Amino acid sequence: MEILDLEKLWDKAFEDILGVKIDPIKLSILALQTRDSIRRIQIYGTYKLKAQTAVKESKPFFHTSNPFVLTQRVDLSFQDKVWFIYLATYFGKSNRSGWELFKRAAFKKDLSLITFNQVNNNLEEYFEYLLSFDFFKECTFSNHRKFTAKSLLGHKGLFISIEFLVNNIHQFCPTNRMEFHRMFLLANKIPNFGRLAAFDFSSSLAKIGLIDEPKSMYAENSTGPLKALELMLKLTNNEASVLSQKEFAVSLMCWFLENSNIFMVGQVLEDAICNWQKDTTKYRLYKG
Repeated sequence: MEILDLEKLWDKAFEDILGVKIDPIKLSILALQTRDSIRRIQIYGTYKLKAQTAVKESKPFFHTSNPFVLTQRVDLSFQDKVWFIYLATYFGKSNRSGWELFKRAAFKKDLSLITFNQVNNNLEEYFEYLLSFDFFKECTFSNHRKFTAKSLLGHKGLFISIEFLVNNIHQFCPTNRMEFHRMFLLANKIPNFGRLAAFDFSSSLAKIGLIDEPKSMYAENSTGPLKALELMLKLTNNEASVLSQKEFAVSLMCWFLENSNIFMVGQVLEDAICNWQKDTTKYRLYKG
């Protein structure tokens, strides 16, 4: 969407929901951040084209080692796709080491793919393989996963999390298309995940077309979007209590669902307002 279109959308949303206008400069910055958030979702369409080309040209799996390209290859099973999205979520993409931890868990040293069936058929062998080298050497997690323990073993280690996913894979691969919130609740049970990882995991599955998109911003228990919503309410001279923030989140989501066709609009809104509230008068491109 064009910036002007997004400005008009937000302007109408504020008018319809709160009965007010917002400062034109702040409105423009909000539209710019929303455009960037939309583009971060649209990149999955590019990933899909890359995956289709790779399959058509019989490229090896490591050629598509970006997990969001890999999981859109039609020569992988549903279980494989869930498995690789899980690994991508567990480690994230590090500013320092990129997808290196994902690659170490998803590919052998000869660059052959470690499929879900291989892991499921001999979990102990897979664990022994990961223990055979310094798995975390010179690597970091993504910012979203920075508090995750860099450990394979123990109560907070990778293995206990993988074992849970393997033992419960049937829950994450339904025969009928799953509603986003159901997947989110299931993902919350994965050891070492938590709310943010569960949301990222579920969102990734939605963006590659395996489940329905979210119908919420999931702002209720998240500091960033609540602060942004509070700021919006204060700037428009509205009641800005926590309850008002949560009600505004629901109203915004409903309004955009009814008045726009933005894919993954819940994540787009959450991402946009979080980045907007960092500086409402000066545009900055935030990556990630």
